[in-house]
This record gives sequence, structure tokens and C-alpha cells, in this order.
Amino acid sequence: MTRRPGVLVRTTTATALAVGVALAPAGAAAASPTRTTPAGTPSPSPSAAALPLAVTLLGVTPSAYDADDPARSLVTVRVGVRNTTRAALTGLRARLVVQRAALVTRQSVQGWATAPATRSLGSSTVSSARVDVGTPSGSGGELPAGATTEVVLTLPAADLPGTGGAHASAVEVLTGDGRAGLVRTFVTAAAPGTAPTRITLLLPLVAGRTGEAGEDGGVDGHLSAAEVGAQLTPDGRLTHLLAAGTDPRVSWALDPALLASVTALASPAAPATGPATPDAAAAGAPAGDQAAAAAWLAALRSGAAGRDVLPLPYADPDLASLARTPAGDELLAAADAGSADAVRSGLGDAPADVLEGVAWPADEAAGAAVVGLAARAGDRALVVDDVSTPTTDDDLTYTPTGRRDLTVGTTRLAALVADATLSDVFADVSEPAAGAALVQRFVAEAATTSLQRPNDPRSLLAVAPRSVDPDPATVQALTTALQDSGYAQLQGVEELLATPAPDVARSGPVLPPDAARGQLPVAHVDAVAGTVADVDAFGTALQGEDALLADRRRAALALLSVSWRGHAEELPGARDRVTDAVAALAAGVRIVGGSTRNLAATRSELPVTVVNELDVPVTVQVVLRARAPRVQLGTVAEQTIAAGSQLRVAVPVRALANGTVVVDATLRAPGGSQIGQTVPVTLNVRMGVEGWITGAVGGLAALLLVVGVVRAVRRPRRRMDEAEQALPVPEAPGLDPR
Repeated sequence: MTRRPGVLVRTTTATALAVGVALAPAGAAAASPTRTTPAGTPSPSPSAAALPLAVTLLGVTPSAYDADDPARSLVTVRVGVRNTTRAALTGLRARLVVQRAALVTRQSVQGWATAPATRSLGSSTVSSARVDVGTPSGSGGELPAGATTEVVLTLPAADLPGTGGAHASAVEVLTGDGRAGLVRTFVTAAAPGTAPTRITLLLPLVAGRTGEAGEDGGVDGHLSAAEVGAQLTPDGRLTHLLAAGTDPRVSWALDPALLASVTALASPAAPATGPATPDAAAAGAPAGDQAAAAAWLAALRSGAAGRDVLPLPYADPDLASLARTPAGDELLAAADAGSADAVRSGLGDAPADVLEGVAWPADEAAGAAVVGLAARAGDRALVVDDVSTPTTDDDLTYTPTGRRDLTVGTTRLAALVADATLSDVFADVSEPAAGAALVQRFVAEAATTSLQRPNDPRSLLAVAPRSVDPDPATVQALTTALQDSGYAQLQGVEELLATPAPDVARSGPVLPPDAARGQLPVAHVDAVAGTVADVDAFGTALQGEDALLADRRRAALALLSVSWRGHAEELPGARDRVTDAVAALAAGVRIVGGSTRNLAATRSELPVTVVNELDVPVTVQVVLRARAPRVQLGTVAEQTIAAGSQLRVAVPVRALANGTVVVDATLRAPGGSQIGQTVPVTLNVRMGVEGWITGAVGGLAALLLVVGVVRAVRRPRRRMDEAEQALPVPEAPGLDPR
């Protein structure tokens, strides 16, 4: 089986069990033994490529037959048959063939499922009556070129082997010349009293790649409204995920980034000015998308009731990539911060069991570095697979419980060991055509595992790939068939965690080479770490919460998502968009440049104007550094600038020598990090001019003083002389003045 990809694309795993497209719903009843329909397009598996007919399994009932139970006493198998040639085929007849001996090892189950269509079906078998395929023509059915038909075959349980367990079976279509088509499957005989295998199914509800600039969203660390809306359509991936997980015993791994994106779309705010925010992105979304998002959230909360939910770190970071760099611990801590609370808040009052501290690396592949990272992050459990940590006993004849305890220093982690075979089969849940084959394979695996030790119930974990776009009908049919078979019992992750680790030696964990090759570049992770550090440093200057700052942090963390695997060529552009957005935010606080300043005094003050264009107050310190030792610059205390305002800061300056000097003015956050760009200020220092001006002013003042004193002394005497000359001559008594 191939490893599951971590990128957000639809899985297209091909197996010999799944050929073609679904010709009818898995649970639909056949109207007649044969029914010709318009040409379909099922794709035969490589093993069937040499045969002219493509045969697709549509359904097998019951999940486990029992001759003593009337409800299970008749095995019914439905298949679709398509003529892949350009000529009509005649004389077609189909039969169901079942081997008498039950399969006793999981290797034999795997071998039968992947055997070529041309290989023999064995000699010790039971066969059904032959049924015409296509239009009856006397000596068998006739199927025109490209035509498709459905065939129903039955066998009484009394005619089938009574030995409990999975029996290799096949539907074979014959012509006069031999085999024309075949599909392999399993029919399973019940074995009452057998302890069922406990199976945990884990479905990922993850956001995929985020932090990209979209027409309707910009860079905000969320999926854009268009991306979310596309996945919320009736046939969208997010809709399928919830519809597939109707059974509360199926566990979810939920990414808070997905929850935030859908919530933003469901409850948009009015568009804001400045860089885009999640709410602003969603505000322009079609009303239909908003309604779909609200309905999805309601379905999520309803479906979470009684379910185990694993909150992933924000944007589901690639743990193996983080473990390769010293910044990995801080990045994981940033992604982990508040993720569980965000999930609880998003789920509302739903009585879900939110299980914190369960790390899930990409493809369940982990080495010692990932284990150490999880331990330092305070996680209590780690999802790995049995490829990373295989059993070391070559003589082990049974499948042990998927649990292991890992010790890192003084820390113990519970390893949830996913069964790689079951997980690879589970990956085919994205293909509706593989649904019936997947269900029968799962039941066969459960039966074989249970019968290895009939009185020793064990637990297995099957994990769907992060890229899964499940066919809801297939998942629902799977959970029903497993329970009804008697060989399986579904359980959540919490029950698996509580299961004691078996006394079975395992090696590793070791990161497989193919998993290591898919990691994100170290240089990219380090660059993202620098961006997150810039955002956090700028945050120390803010006096209160700022949604834009939180958006930039989320956007940077989204660049570490597992879903970026396989898209390394797109990372530089996405990273540049985020760093540009961070720089644009920091540019909202700046120093105003000015003209050349003249400094004539030995001691003076240099005025610096700081502008805050943000919606929250900021606290900064103005730091000046001279490029030449002509001045000595003092320090000033941190200044708080109100939102949407400016402040004039006076910095003490002492002149040491005449000349022109450039002073670099910088803003720093309380933590010491620089904010924005350095602004150069030119100073002309002229200390001699100060002495000359002082002397000139002093001399002029003295001169004015002397002049004033002289004028003050002379003016009273002059006025007295003039007054004496103006006195009238007295008249002599008795004289006529004329």
C-alpha cells in the first residue's frame, strides 16, 4: 500500500479491491438479477487490465453470515460489469466462488486482495449458480461494447463453509473462452463467542493550506471565503466529512484554523479599512456561502455530542519539520496556545470530549526528534504508525494492541500506534467505487485479527489521511458492518488511550526515509520563525488586543501546515505575502522625517514627531544614534501615543564639535525590537556661532543701556530750562500794560 499524502488533494489510491465508479448506491436493492444500463466509466485495476470486463463490487450482505440465524442465512453479492472492449461480448455468465478454508493470517488477506485477476481461485471452493450477464441470449448473456450491467448472486449460508472467519471469494464472469472478468472480495462466517477487536477510526477535520492572498480575503491566516464556500457545498469536502462521521464513536481531529475560517464566514462583520481581516474577507462572501457556513457549524456542534475530539495546534503544523530546527519548540508553543479553548468555544455547548495533548505528525510518521518535540510541548500522547515503530519479534503470530509507551528523559508519552494496513485501506473511503470492497476488507481484517486470539480482545487504530474527502455512505456502511459482524467494536481515542500498552517489544520510533523527504525546508521554517518573532515583538508595543496583529501571527503559523508538503515551490511567494503584511502593519507606527536641523547651542533638544495610525495606543521608545561623534545624544523615557494621533518627543542633545552629522532615529518596542524603518535626521552643528551671537547681542544691549542712561539724564534739565524761559513778566502796580 502507498503512504497517504499530506497535501489537501483528493486521494486516488487504486487497489485490486476498488475498480471503476459506483454503478448504484451501496445499499440499493437489486431489481432483477441482471439489468443493462447506459455505459458507465468504471476504471479497472491494474490486475484486471488484461481482461475485457471490468467488474466492480457493489455490496455484500450480511457482513457475517450464520446458517443458524435466519437474518444471516443468505449471502447476497452485487457487482457491476462493464464491457471495456469495442465489440459486443456474448455467452457471459457470472458465479460467486468462495474458498472453503478461512484465512488465518492478515498477510493472506492482503495477498488475496492484491492478487492478479488472472490468478487461480483455488480448488477447494463453493460456487453459486451461474447467472447470465447482460441480455440473455440462450447460451449466456450478451453485453454490448461499453455497456454496463448489474448482477446479483446468492449462496445459502448452509452451503457455505461453517468455519468462522474471512473466506476468500470472488465474482468471476466467464465466456466460452474462459475468464472475462473478475473481482476479488471476502465473505465472512460468524464465530459466536469470539472477543471482538476494538477499532478506533480517526477522521481529520483540517483546514488545508492557508495564508494565501485571495481575491476576497488577503493574508489573514484563514482559508479565504471562496475556499471555505467551495468546500461547504452539498458535494464539498467539509460537508462530506461531517456526513461521514454520523456515528459518535468515530473520533475527530479538529484544526482550530478551519473552525475560525468557517466561523468568520458564518458571522461576517462590516468591512474594515486597512489590511484584510477574516471578517472583512467574509463580509463580501455570497449570502448562500454564509448560510452554508452557519449550517455546517450547527451540524458540527450537533455531531460533536458524545464524540472524542482532538484539538490540533493552529493550522496543523508539520511536527517533523519543526523538530529539525531550534525554533520548532517556540513555533509549536505558538500554534498550541489556546487551540483547545478555541475548539471548545467553537463547539459551543456540545458535550464533546475534547482530548488535549495528543500530537499527530504527518502520515503518522515520527522519529526520535518528533517524540522529543511532543514531550517538550507537554503532550501526553503521540499518534504514530507501525511502520515507524514496528514489532521486533519475527515470530509474533498475532496483531498486538496499537499502544506503546515512550519515555523521553523523565517524561512518558502514550503512543497510539496506527495500523498502517488498515489506514491505507481506510484511505480508499474517498472513492465511492471502492466502498463495498473497503467494507468487506475491513470486516475480513477484523475477523482475522479476532480469531488470532479469540479470547484476547485487542485494539487497533485506523487513521484517514488528512486529504480525505470521504464518501459518507461508505463510512456509514463501514461502521454498521463492523458492528454487525460481531468481530469488531468501535471505540473512541480516549478508550484507546486508556488501554494498557501490551508487553510487545517495538523498535524506534524511526522516521521512514520517504516521510523525511516530504518535510518542509529548514530555511522556510526558520524564516517563518523570524516572522512570528517580529509579530510578537511588535505586539509588546500595543496597549490592548489588536485583531490585525493576531491575523498576522496566524498567517505566519499557517505557513507551517502539513498541507504545504508537496508545494515547496509555492512557499517563497506565500511567505513574502505574509512578511509584507507584517511590515505594512508595523508601518502604522513611524517617525516623521523632516528638514535639516541647525544646532547652535552646546546643549539643546532635538524634536522628533512619532505618528500612530493604528486603532490602539502604542508604547515606544525613541532612540537616536549619531553616525559621527560630533554630538552626544541623551535618552528619553518610553512614550505612549494614543490611537490615531501623533506626539512630539524632545531628545536632549549636547554638541561636541562643529560640522554636519546624520542622526539615525529609530522606534523600539518595550522589548527592545525595532519598529519600522530608521529615519535619518541631518544636524548642522555651529557652536562658534553661539559665542558670536551672544557677544553681539550683549554688546548691543550694553550700548542701548548707555544711550538710555544719557537720554534719561539730559531730558529733565532741558525741560527745566525751557520751563524757566516760558515764565510770564509780572505787572508793575498802577501801570497800564499797554
